Amino acid sequence: MIPARMSLADCTRNAAAAHRRVARAARLTKPSPRKFMRREIGFKGADFNRLTYDWNPSLVPADEEIRHVLGRLRARARELGRNNPYVRQYLNLLRVNVIGPEGFKLQAQVRNNNGRLAKLMNDRIEGAWADWSRAPTVDGKLSSVDFQQLALEAVAKEGEVLVRMHRGFDNAHGFAIEAIDPDHLDELFFRPRGTNAAEIRMGVEVDAFGRPLAYHVWDSSPFGGFPAPAQRKRVRIPADEIIHLYDPDRVNQTRGVTWLAPVMYALNMLDGYEEAEITACRIAASAMAFFTRKEGQAGEFTPDEKNAMEIEANPGTFAFAPEGYDLSTWDPQHPNANYQAFVKGALRKIASGLGLSYNVLANDLEGVNYSSMRSGLLIERDLWRSLQRWWTGAFLERVYPEWMGMSLLAGGLELDSRDPRKFLNSRWVARGWPWVDPSKDTDAGLKEIQAGLGSRTALLAEQGKDVEEVFEQLAEEKRLAKEYEIDVEVPQPGGGQAKPAEEPPDEAEPEEPPIRAAVLAAINGHGRRHG
Repeated sequence: MIPARMSLADCTRNAAAAHRRVARAARLTKPSPRKFMRREIGFKGADFNRLTYDWNPSLVPADEEIRHVLGRLRARARELGRNNPYVRQYLNLLRVNVIGPEGFKLQAQVRNNNGRLAKLMNDRIEGAWADWSRAPTVDGKLSSVDFQQLALEAVAKEGEVLVRMHRGFDNAHGFAIEAIDPDHLDELFFRPRGTNAAEIRMGVEVDAFGRPLAYHVWDSSPFGGFPAPAQRKRVRIPADEIIHLYDPDRVNQTRGVTWLAPVMYALNMLDGYEEAEITACRIAASAMAFFTRKEGQAGEFTPDEKNAMEIEANPGTFAFAPEGYDLSTWDPQHPNANYQAFVKGALRKIASGLGLSYNVLANDLEGVNYSSMRSGLLIERDLWRSLQRWWTGAFLERVYPEWMGMSLLAGGLELDSRDPRKFLNSRWVARGWPWVDPSKDTDAGLKEIQAGLGSRTALLAEQGKDVEEVFEQLAEEKRLAKEYEIDVEVPQPGGGQAKPAEEPPDEAEPEEPPIRAAVLAAINGHGRRHG
């Protein structure tokens, strides 16, 4: 019975105390068979016992999970990118395999009214895009390939990057892009949704559906530099001017997290272990010895500043210990016999977290055979292709329509209309890779084409080649060969040139056997000696 004057707070405290007493009594009693059975058929990953007391994550929204650690993760990832060779290798692999040395190739796919590709118009679009791509940034320092490689590395290392599109810029195409450091987007800037104000999540203004409306960006770096922090201010940039590049891990996630997050701790610990082992090896390589006083003997040698007890080590020489002293050596056993195996095991774990094979991340081809290397390469190439598709949709397909619209208005691209919607049909050819086994892969591709199960376009696209460019090169080779009267016919698989089949003679005389031909020649006098 609850007293009439007991407050609500007192009732709550009493209820909590009663709950604790019941829980304590339950722990002292033996669990019932029913509870035991329920625990056995449940999820082992959700079990809570003495071995899992330190495994107690909390359920929080995506933004709440990262808001307080986003800056620290970004700073640590940058430090790893500067100083850790394995992270540097990973970032270089991203640059080379996703963007490639030549970047994505534009193939305009504008068609005439008859449904055929408008070659002249497509060539004009591709030429204008190539001209803009030489210096697309506001400062004019980077080419399109360099900018994309830098932006992709920033997304992987820092988790995100902002690309601002400047329409009406002072260049031939009236369009330029600018990269904004994610430090300028304040992850601590929040504003709840109000009657007359939109919600702001970590510097990103969103509507009721979570769609970005604007980005609140510092006009200068918030960490050091000039002007002073009190003089800095946030600038509201509309969302249609910003391309926010990041790969979310959870739904409703507003900001991006570094791709190194799953392996950062292991990388830091491995780096510390390698540093300690290398230091120990350096000490072990420097042979050292100590003078120790013999038990019960004072000795007549008294070290001072003039005659210090030092040993000068020279090859093939031995020193005598002073009277009353013994010479004790110190020989640490380094490098550790298990050092290589331990590092290899740690790097396998790190490589798995990055989606790579150990051999590629560590540049270790020892003990690798053809089959295992081929399997690893094929798995990695699927990852690179997936990232290529993501990059095409997240960046190129956002920039391309904006560029075309402004280029048509500025006169950098001249077509029969200034409506860019008529000319947006295009495809992007990403970089490809040479075949792992050229002979077998080429034969398989040819069989697919002959059986009607594949096309030359798809076969060449796997290697990052444009079928139209290949056909143009082949036609140009034939034209030059004809001009210089050079035979460039491709040999057939059986060897030699392709020749039309000749009709056999009506009455082909059988060929004479070699012995019979020699006998007939001797009879006819061709085999006689003269002189």
